Amino acid sequence: MPQLNTVWEVATVEDKLVERISRECGVSKALAKVLCARGLTDPQSVQDFLYPDLHKLHDAFLLPDMDAAASRLARAIADGEHIRIYGDYDVDGITAVSLLVSVLRACGANVDYYIPNRLVEGYGLNADAVTRSAEDGVGLLVTVDCGIGAFDEVELASSLGLDVIITDHHEPGKSLPTCVAVVDPKRRDCAYPFEGLAGVGVAFKLASAVWDRYFRQVAEAEPLRYLDLVTLGTVADVVPLVDENRTIVSHGLSMMERTSNLGIRSLMAVSDLEGRALKAGHISFGLGPRINAAGRLGDPSLGARLFLTDSEEEANSLAAMLDEENRRRQEIEMDILRQVWEPVSKMNVRSTGAIVMGSPQWHSGVIGIVASKIAEMTFRPTVLVAFEGDVGRGSCRSVPGFNLYEALGECSDLLLKYGGHAQAAGISISADQLDAFRERLNEIGLECLRRGELVPTMRVDGELAEDEIDLELALELSRLEPFGLGNPSPVFVSRNMMVLECRQVGPEGRHLKVKLGRGRRVLDAIGFRLSKKLARVAMAAEEVDVAYSLEVNEWNGRTSVELLLKDLAESKRL
Repeated sequence: MPQLNTVWEVATVEDKLVERISRECGVSKALAKVLCARGLTDPQSVQDFLYPDLHKLHDAFLLPDMDAAASRLARAIADGEHIRIYGDYDVDGITAVSLLVSVLRACGANVDYYIPNRLVEGYGLNADAVTRSAEDGVGLLVTVDCGIGAFDEVELASSLGLDVIITDHHEPGKSLPTCVAVVDPKRRDCAYPFEGLAGVGVAFKLASAVWDRYFRQVAEAEPLRYLDLVTLGTVADVVPLVDENRTIVSHGLSMMERTSNLGIRSLMAVSDLEGRALKAGHISFGLGPRINAAGRLGDPSLGARLFLTDSEEEANSLAAMLDEENRRRQEIEMDILRQVWEPVSKMNVRSTGAIVMGSPQWHSGVIGIVASKIAEMTFRPTVLVAFEGDVGRGSCRSVPGFNLYEALGECSDLLLKYGGHAQAAGISISADQLDAFRERLNEIGLECLRRGELVPTMRVDGELAEDEIDLELALELSRLEPFGLGNPSPVFVSRNMMVLECRQVGPEGRHLKVKLGRGRRVLDAIGFRLSKKLARVAMAAEEVDVAYSLEVNEWNGRTSVELLLKDLAESKRL
């Protein structure tokens, strides 16, 4: 497969603006350059970004239908009505369930929860679960992280005498289900200032509204006490870490380090994170996959049980089970990845608009992870479908610049069901429609390619001279954390650097270790999993332009700055 060259998009910012922000905000010019490149061009916006304040969270009642949702929940609590929280099976849904159940129980509610089995019931509200809720005497059903498209299921609930409150953050269609309330920041009539909340973020807003208006006297129910759960779900769901999400995660990571939640503590222990300063990446690559593993392979309730238990012994046991499930998930994932990559590696990616594959041998709970990896490696939207009989469940992952949700809308006549976001979605499809779906999605992708899209790009915050790169700057840049979607780790470019040393390290030589020089400076750089892509350039070119992030490297009691390579190219002197 031909390697696609990454286009570096270097932000341009006026020098006068950088100097003003540096002077007025008391930051270095390098940090000021990053802030300006990200649209933070006045002292107040810089202050709000660098010092996120929980007191500045938006009013929950600005969300549509929040008043109706909060009052109905409060009445159900007061009347001792049976409330059931219905959540999705991923980290976002599981933490949303755990949060709402915890807050409502502290308020004295008669509340339980239900999380569907991914492998048996699939995504979202389903008719059997609604019927079972009615049989169990549930009077109020509250969805979290799902429900925005559950028209038939909500109608069934109504016919069975159940009231429904939907809280979701997925894209709504042209109409909404008819129920007590539909709380979703992506509603077209929404006046809420921020639409990027995760499902657990919307649940947090509902909990905040109920507590603030009706139960402020119950200190144990204050939703801010559960910011550790909100942070877990927010980071794991890969929503933009800006605005409210940044505030939540900034404070929530600190709370997680000293959490009183036995489940989170046990999970951190099996993830080797106990006693460490937590970063968003620890959730993305450590805690999140373990919570997701149970939902992907079987019983999704393990995560909720973990976060709701008051038994340290049970918490330790459940965390160990999740850790083992995650190991099993990794084995299944690698097997599917090998099967998918064999034909994909032979494709001409330059003439491919989308990758669509299916098999009855694949595990439906794991294909989403594999689809993400294929999309990352090929920079093409990827759909993998696990078939069971004549019907398959597909996981879809996109790349920047390709709106997957809109593309699936153009293919809706070929699908049994679809839903999700611009970058990630799920489908249900008949086996006899897979070829037609592949052909149409490929055409949509090729049209994007003809418009100059589907080309990998990398945002660069600015250029640095070699004498600007030091430990002090690396430490200062850490003030921009937590990093994630919408607020990535700053990337810089330094030009005309000499390659003084280059070697491949790690298992099978997958990583690239480089020493770069310019003037009297010698800088250490490492590119993880980039040896195959970058080694040839690094070894052949006399001088290279380097794209990198700055890392603080601690080794044997010594702290130094290291360049974390993103890309490099042969220098082209004018």
